[in-house]
Order: sequence, then structure tokens, then C-alpha cells
Amino acid sequence: MRAQPQKERRPLLPLFLLHFAAAGVCLTFFTVVPIVGCLILMAIGNDPGGPMFLPIFVLGVLLFAVVTTGILAGAALLSDLLRRHYRVPVWLPPIVVFLLATGITWFPFSGAHPAVPPIAGGIVTLAFIIHWAAISTVWFLPRLMFRLFRVEYAPPQG
Repeated sequence: MRAQPQKERRPLLPLFLLHFAAAGVCLTFFTVVPIVGCLILMAIGNDPGGPMFLPIFVLGVLLFAVVTTGILAGAALLSDLLRRHYRVPVWLPPIVVFLLATGITWFPFSGAHPAVPPIAGGIVTLAFIIHWAAISTVWFLPRLMFRLFRVEYAPPQG
């Protein structure tokens, strides 16, 4: 009986750098889009909204962006780490995110219409899918380019 060669472990640093870069892009998007949209609407309506509106709005947007980015980045990193060690189907992480988001929003919105928690869970899941698809695309593109141009990757000898 021959021993099977050990599966070569991929380094974790590129994965962490990729997720860190994706979190930075996500944070920038969730910060810039609402603030620019608010400034445009303020200019169109010719209503600055009072002296404390913009600082409070920016603070709220930053808090929302940090929390949302943290949740999305944590879920995407956890799913990628799990997929590195176990054979997890591609469709399972979005379903788990949907169930968790729906369950978490069920308690604060228990007095609201019963459709509110699943809709909120769907919105969070859609954001997760977009974030996760962007990470997967960026992770996949260099490998595709290496295959197309027949570039051989030689791991460093050490």
C-alpha cells in the first residue's frame, strides 16, 4: 500500500490580504455612496438640514458601514476558511447567512409584519453574496490568467 502524498497546503496570507482588501472596498462603498447621495439630495432640495444634520448623518453612516462590513467580511472569511478544510457546497454559506440574518432580525422586529425579518435576511444575504462573489472572482482571475497564458508557478524553494 502506497502512502498518499500530502495535499499541499495553500498559504493563508493571500486569503487574509484578499479579504482585508475586499473589506476596505466594502467599507468605502458603504461610506461614500450614502454620503454623496445625501449631499446631492441636499443640493437639489436646497436644504442643508440644520447645523448638526451632516455630522450626525456621517457618524451614523460610518457606524452602519463598519458594522455591515464587519459582518460581511467575517461571514465571508469564515466560509472561505471552512471551505478550505471541509467539502462545503457553494450554496450552503448564503443559506446559513440568510437563516442567521432572519433569526437575528426576528427578535427586534417581532411586532412588525411577519414578512419584515425574511426581507431583512434576504437583503443581508444579497449583500453577502455580492461581497463573496467579488472575493471569489478576484481569487479566481489570476489563476485563470496564468492558465490562459501558460505561466508556470514555481513555489519558492526553502
